[in-house]
Amino acid sequence: MHAIGHIGAVVSAGAGAVSFTQIVKAAEPVCTAGLSWAILGSSISAPALAALIPIVAGVAIASVSELSFTWMSFGGAMLSNLAFATRNILSRASMDKPTGENMTPENLFGVLTAMSFLWALPLALILEGPVALGKWTAATAVNPASHIIKYTVSTGLYFYLYNEVAMLALNNVNPVTHAVANTLKRVVILLACVVFFKTPMTTFSVVGSSIAIIGSYLYSMAKGREKALAKAAAAKEGQQ
Repeated sequence: MHAIGHIGAVVSAGAGAVSFTQIVKAAEPVCTAGLSWAILGSSISAPALAALIPIVAGVAIASVSELSFTWMSFGGAMLSNLAFATRNILSRASMDKPTGENMTPENLFGVLTAMSFLWALPLALILEGPVALGKWTAATAVNPASHIIKYTVSTGLYFYLYNEVAMLALNNVNPVTHAVANTLKRVVILLACVVFFKTPMTTFSVVGSSIAIIGSYLYSMAKGREKALAKAAAAKEGQQ
């Protein structure tokens, strides 16, 4: 799931605008909520369920009005949503009942990364191996090899660090809350795309993105209230 999630996101960004990928991936809490119910048997309250509606509506509005919309980009982003939602749920279940020695969140993420590499390597060799040398030659004709290697390595290190921090956060929060936090992160990425890549956004795209973000905030508030009520009930039961 870790490998599929990243591959889907890269395919989506390659087939359309990076900003559009982030808009569609704002629907990750919806996938996580549904899969949490299916896999873990977790229930969802009416306020939290209602808060998912604007997320779906916002993504739908932004998608139909997106100038760079392609089904490949949309499908890759939704595949990434499902894969990452499943990964987060299974990882949380693994952390709740750790197996093996010293399987901390950081080490769990390291194991996931190594396993996903083993899954992705054969696919990369089969699909891209025959053209890899030609692509590298074309790339080094534009930029020095040292330049490409430097930015590839630094990007990989930053990306790994970000994901390891996300795994640490997952160990301390509900999987859906983790997904909501990721949604808020996408706001920053979306704004960065508009500023640095000069990505055009239609009025409906801005409106849809805003609705999805507001829905994410409402969902987070609803889950926070659920947690507070559950904690209060447990404390009251303990006193009795």
